[in-house]
Amino acid sequence: MTSIVAWAGVDTRGVSSVYIGSDSRISWGARHTWDQGRKVFACASKPSIFGYWGDVLFPALAIPVLVDRIDKAGISPSGETVINVEQAVRSLWRDYPSKERRDVGIIHAARHGDGMLGKFAISILTYAASSRTWKTTQVNMPHSSSLLRVAGSGAAAVRATHDLWQASSARNTSRAIFSAFCEALRSGNDAHSGGPPQLVGIYRIGAGRMYGVVHNGQRYFAGSHLPGNEIPEGIEWRNELFERIDGHKKQRLVGGQRHSPR
Repeated sequence: MTSIVAWAGVDTRGVSSVYIGSDSRISWGARHTWDQGRKVFACASKPSIFGYWGDVLFPALAIPVLVDRIDKAGISPSGETVINVEQAVRSLWRDYPSKERRDVGIIHAARHGDGMLGKFAISILTYAASSRTWKTTQVNMPHSSSLLRVAGSGAAAVRATHDLWQASSARNTSRAIFSAFCEALRSGNDAHSGGPPQLVGIYRIGAGRMYGVVHNGQRYFAGSHLPGNEIPEGIEWRNELFERIDGHKKQRLVGGQRHSPR
């Protein structure tokens, strides 16, 4: 259960960024929920990010292993990380208890190379318990900023708000996609999606990024609430309109671009 989105930001020179956003709710049946569950991950030294939906246990345990392996892996002459993520997931799954195998999806986004020569790629790995099979799908990169994948129990709610934002002056922008996603979470239309939004991304240069998010006037990082003045160092902050935020003041950065609501 989840609401999860993946999208690409495109400027006049091509794809400039890729993001994965998620909610933070973990559900046990219909009554028990926890709204600080981590669902997105970013490598610290490599341009690679992950998110998941569906069953929680396997991806919550497996993705941190993949992140550590990627961060410590070498780079091939073509600029690709040596580790093959699909093979690594299947290897981890091989001896996973058969009685615990449930539907799960994993989104992996990466950049091969740096700068204008870098190429972005997104892979979707899904396991269907009914057929007991894994499937991997490659996502084509767009020519304008676009929502590339929406999944999870809240997918219909996200698509509905995305359609509304696409009808506004902010259409075909990263801010429209993230704002639509946050609006869908606030609506409460999916009981299994909730809590603060989480966000990771990669740019043309640098490693994966985990963003801090200001939600309902509070700071959150990887889904967890940050009490007091605790501010992780070296991260960017965004609000629900995708504006760049001062993590201390919880206000838009001086000189930062203002984004209007729909």
